[in-house]
Amino acid sequence: MKAAKTSIQDAEVLVVAPRFPSINQPWMDTYLEQLQRHGIRFCVATGIETPGNYHDKVDRLGLREYVVDVELGTRAVLSSCLRHLVCHPIEFLRRLGTTWHDLASLGSGKQRLALVLRNLHVLFFLQKLSELRAVHLHATGFGFHFLSLAAEKGAPLVLTFHGLMPRGVPQVDPRRRQALFDAAAVVLVNTHYAAQQAEALGCSRAKLLVLPQGLPLEDFAFVPRSPPAPGGVLELLTVGRFHRDKGQGYCLLALRRLLDEGINARWTFVGVGPDRAFLERLADRLGLQGRVRFLEGVSPLPLYHQCHLFVLASVDHFDMEQHVETQGVVLQEAQACGCIPIATAVGGIPECINDGLDGVLVKDRSHRAIAKAIKTLLERPGEWRAFQCRGRENVEQHFSSEVIGTRMAGILRELADQGRATKA
Repeated sequence: MKAAKTSIQDAEVLVVAPRFPSINQPWMDTYLEQLQRHGIRFCVATGIETPGNYHDKVDRLGLREYVVDVELGTRAVLSSCLRHLVCHPIEFLRRLGTTWHDLASLGSGKQRLALVLRNLHVLFFLQKLSELRAVHLHATGFGFHFLSLAAEKGAPLVLTFHGLMPRGVPQVDPRRRQALFDAAAVVLVNTHYAAQQAEALGCSRAKLLVLPQGLPLEDFAFVPRSPPAPGGVLELLTVGRFHRDKGQGYCLLALRRLLDEGINARWTFVGVGPDRAFLERLADRLGLQGRVRFLEGVSPLPLYHQCHLFVLASVDHFDMEQHVETQGVVLQEAQACGCIPIATAVGGIPECINDGLDGVLVKDRSHRAIAKAIKTLLERPGEWRAFQCRGRENVEQHFSSEVIGTRMAGILRELADQGRATKA
C-alpha cells in the first residue's frame, strides 16, 4: 500500500542516491519501498534532473514524490553561496570557516574551495529539513557533498559501501572516501568480502555491518522449468554491466564451444556499459550471428522466466583495491525466478550461492569451466527441480526484502534516536 507523501520538512531520513530513479538500480526502488512499509519518513536527494528508463514500481509507489533534485553545477553552487553571503554575511562566513577547517584533510586551494562551496550549497538548499535525524549515503562521490548538512543537523551518517568502481569509470578520491568512512556512524556492506574490502581501504572494522541487498519476492514469481527437449534451444541469460570485469567475453567463448559440441544454444545479454561494441565484434568474429543478442534499457524480469540457465562470469583481480563483484543481486533474482545460476567463485559470490545445491560455482576467466558447468547440468535433468527449489529457499531465507528491510528500518531508527538525543 502506498504510504502518505512525506513533505520535505517532515523527512527524518535523507537518502542520498546520485541516480534515482534508474532501471539499472532496482535495489534502490526496493529499499525505498521498505522505508515506506516501515513508516519511516524520508526524502531522496539525487543528481538526476530528468531520469531515463525506470521500473514501473517507482510510479506505482509514488516514489518520485519523495525526490529532491540537488544541482551541483558550478553556476548553481556559486549563485546559492553568493546569495547567502549577501543576505546572511556573518552566518555564511562562520559556516565557510567551519567547513574549510572540517575538510582540511582534502588539501588546499581551488579544489578544496570547490568542495567547501558544494557542501555549503547543499546545506543551504536542504536546511528546510527541520526534522532530519539521519542521513543515508548510497554513494561516496556524490554523497561527500552532504557531510556539512549532516554535521549541522546533528544527524548520524550511515554509508552503504557498494564496492569499488570498475576500471574505466571515474574513481572516488581516496581522501574523500576516507573522510566518509571517518564520519559515518555505520558502514553497511552486502557481504563479508565487501567488509574486508572496505576495511582494507581504511574503514574501521567496528563500524562495518553486513546487510545484503534485499529482493522483493512478490515481484519475482517462482516458475521452475525443465531443460530443453532434445534438439530444442538452450536459452542462456547474463545480466550485468557491459564491462570486462563482468566476463561476458568468456561467455561468448563458452557459447562457441557449446555450439561446436552440438548443443543448440542461444545467449541473451542485458546491461549497459562501455564494452558493448567490443562484445558485439567478438561475437561476430566467433561466428555467433543469430545466437546472441545484446539488450539495453529493459527489465530482465521477463527474461528470467524465458531462459533455462543464468550465468554471471565476473572476474577477480586478487586486489582489495580493485573492483570485484561483492554480491551480484542478479544471482538472487535468477534463483527467485527458478533459474539455476552458474557463477564464478570471486569476491562475495560464494557467500550467496551454495555450490552444488542451488547453483554452480566455477573458476573465473575460463570459458571451458562455464561450458563444462552448463553441459553437466544438461546431463542431470532430474536434479533441476531440487536446484530450483533450494535456490528459491536461499533467497527467501537470506535475501528477502522483508527480512533485510526490517533490519534496515531498525538501523535507521536507532540512528534517528541518536540524532534526537544529540539535539536534546
